[in-house]
Amino acid sequence: MDKKKLYGRWNFWEEFVGYPMMIYYWMRGHKIQKLLQRRIEKAKQKSSKIALNEKLRNEFLIKYENLENFFSFHFKDIDTSRNHNFEEKIRYCLDQYKKESTSLLSSSNLMKLQGNFLNGAETTLFLYFVLESKTNREICLSDIMIGDKSSKIFIGFLKGKKFIDENHNLMVDQKSSFIRIHRFLKDNHIINPDFQDTTIIEAMENEYNTKFDKGTFSRAITVKPSDFEEIIYQELSKLFNINI
Repeated sequence: MDKKKLYGRWNFWEEFVGYPMMIYYWMRGHKIQKLLQRRIEKAKQKSSKIALNEKLRNEFLIKYENLENFFSFHFKDIDTSRNHNFEEKIRYCLDQYKKESTSLLSSSNLMKLQGNFLNGAETTLFLYFVLESKTNREICLSDIMIGDKSSKIFIGFLKGKKFIDENHNLMVDQKSSFIRIHRFLKDNHIINPDFQDTTIIEAMENEYNTKFDKGTFSRAITVKPSDFEEIIYQELSKLFNINI
């Protein structure tokens, strides 16, 4: 993570504030694990009061994807793994905090790191708990496309072109071409451009019951479209009133 965003500008007078605060926490016995656990409980309580509907769910997903703080940077990274439970993900974030803190010699930076870590945890986990506890279904195409009927129109188009079958299973071998079609929709704001590629990959995997690894996705969007793909783009442009 960008150190400037994490610590900001260093001022020597902050050391006079930083050391007393560090001593205070040490004397009170406030270890980072205990402080983090309080933020976790607070985030759970706040999330339990949210009445989530489809509109709010999409808004929270965008906010979650766009989070940028020390905790979210590491939590979202480990959250992509299905081989770790929640406690293990929290432990991973704590380990990253400890690694960062051992490299610091400035008391003010240690306090900034702690504040950023705890505040970021509360913000991140609030959104995480809202999205996890209020819905059991995985993110799909309708969650990332703009317009109430856009996903139905697009799915119908893909079925007609024999890209997918009636159960939405992918029928073509050329995943790169399929990825570029979705990128075309994102570039033209049919797929919400606020969503990061990782979220689009997840939605595609859930919708089409297949895997799209990050490497394939990244390489695919840098390749020039084929003549066949250009024809598909023209048809989609007519379907969604896209000016190209």
